[in-house]
Amino acid sequence: MIGFTEKMSPIFYGMSMVPKDNWREYGYALLAIAGSDGEVSDPELEWLTIDLAQSLSVAQETIAAWETFDYDDVDLKEIFDSFNASSIADFSRLLIYDAVRMSCADDDYADEEKEKVMEAALILKLNREAVVAIEALVEMEFATDKMRTLIL
Repeated sequence: MIGFTEKMSPIFYGMSMVPKDNWREYGYALLAIAGSDGEVSDPELEWLTIDLAQSLSVAQETIAAWETFDYDDVDLKEIFDSFNASSIADFSRLLIYDAVRMSCADDDYADEEKEKVMEAALILKLNREAVVAIEALVEMEFATDKMRTLIL
């Protein structure tokens, strides 16, 4: 099962593509996707508010907004429309990648989360093949992380 939560450099990771003033909405989109199975589990929330937030030095007020965000019945298109149309094209694959990573942080990539990832991808004009490749990448990263832990 996918569950990769390792921290990465924001430059290597690509988060530098997301304008800092959009991090709040970016987190809201991730919460809406990870919460589509009925809850954002503690590991999922920790992935966002600790792992991702610390690696990027996200402002405390943004983290507080994420922690209190009501992710039920959120319109992803409305969130995506709040981004600059040209800039979201630059990081749409990254958002899907983060959505998969966050949704898998609790070792349960639920069917509802998979469906919401696909819905988000369609809104962002990413094809199914791109989503499948991103999901496979996350799974491969988890397997590599697990193997490193076992070996070392």
